[in-house]
Amino acid sequence: MEKQSKERGRILTFILLCLNVVACQSSSHQTEEAPHELTPAFYHWKVAYNPTRTEIDQLKSLNVKKLYIHFFDVDWEPRTRQPVPKAFVQFRQKPIGSLVPVIFITNRTLANLSPNALPELATHITKAIKKISQQQALTFSEVQFDCDWSTGTRDRYFRLLTLLKNQLHCPLSATIRLHQIKYTDQTGIPPVARGMLMLYNVADWKRVDTRNSIYDSNVANQYLSYIPTYPLPLDFVMPLFRWTVVYRNNRFLTFLNNIDRKVLVNTRFLMAQSDSTRFIATRDTSAFGFAIRRGDLFRAEAISPDILLIEKDRLLNQISNQRLTFALYHLDSTLLATYPRETLQTLLRPRPLP
Repeated sequence: MEKQSKERGRILTFILLCLNVVACQSSSHQTEEAPHELTPAFYHWKVAYNPTRTEIDQLKSLNVKKLYIHFFDVDWEPRTRQPVPKAFVQFRQKPIGSLVPVIFITNRTLANLSPNALPELATHITKAIKKISQQQALTFSEVQFDCDWSTGTRDRYFRLLTLLKNQLHCPLSATIRLHQIKYTDQTGIPPVARGMLMLYNVADWKRVDTRNSIYDSNVANQYLSYIPTYPLPLDFVMPLFRWTVVYRNNRFLTFLNNIDRKVLVNTRFLMAQSDSTRFIATRDTSAFGFAIRRGDLFRAEAISPDILLIEKDRLLNQISNQRLTFALYHLDSTLLATYPRETLQTLLRPRPLP
C-alpha cells in the first residue's frame, strides 16, 4: 500500500513538472510573438506649418502618418498678471494623416495663476484649439499638453487637465520627463489617457560640467528602471536636433541651434579640448550672430545614430504596454539630412521578432 502511494506521488510530481514546462514554454512563446506595435510619428515645432518637398517625401518614405503639431504656448504675462496664449501656428499647408495638437504651458503660468482662474483658462485654451481646427478644417482624436510641472504646481496642472478633458471631449496625453517617472510620490500622475516620455534634455544644460544635456545614457540609467511600474501607458519621443551651448566665465550664455561639432572643428578661433566636444575661444571676435570673448566655452551636443538605435531598444524593453507611438523631434530637413536614411527607417519600424 505504501509502495503504491509513493508511485502515485511520483506520477503526480512528474505531471506537475510537465505542466510547468509547458506553461513556461507557452509564456516564452507569447513574449516572442508579441513585439511592440509601433506607430511612427514626428513632432512639428515651428511657427509656420509649411513642410518642404523634401520633408514631405521623407514622411512618405518612412511611412509616417502621424504628426504632433505645436499649436501654441500659454505663458504668464507679468505686466497684466494674466496667462497669455502666444506663438500660434500658421498653417500654410493642410496636414495629411493623423494630427495631434500640442499646447505648451509654462510652469510659471501655473505658479502664478490663482486656482479660481483655472476654469477660465481651460475655456480659453479649448476655444483656441477649436478655432484653429475649424479654420483649417482639421480633425483630431487626441490633444497633448506639454508642461514641466513641479510639486508646487502639480495640483493646479492636474485640475486644469481635468477641466480640459471635460471641455475637449477627447482623450488627452501629457509629456512626461524622466524625473517625473522616478519621483511619482512628489510629482504625481497626470489625469490623462497616455504619457509621452521625453527622452531628451535629460541633463542640466545650464551647468558647465554637463557632458551632453540632450542625451546622456549615464544620466538616463538613473531613471529607466522606474518605467515598468509607471501606471500610465507610455509613448516616447527621441531627439534629432543638435546644438552648441556657450558659456562665459562658467555661466550659461546662449544656444547655437544646428551648430554641431563639425562646424566648430573648422572654426579657426576655437581650440578643441581633450573630450572632443568642447572648444575654447582663443581670441575676441564676432561669429554666429554674437560677440565672442577669449575664453568662452563651446560645447557641441547631439545624439549619434548608433546611440539612437541602442537607446530606443533599451527603452522598449522597459515599456510594458504593447501598443505605442514612437516619435522623433522634430520634422526639419536640415536635421533629417544629418542622419542616414537607413537609420531613420530602422528607428521608425517595429523591432523584428527575437
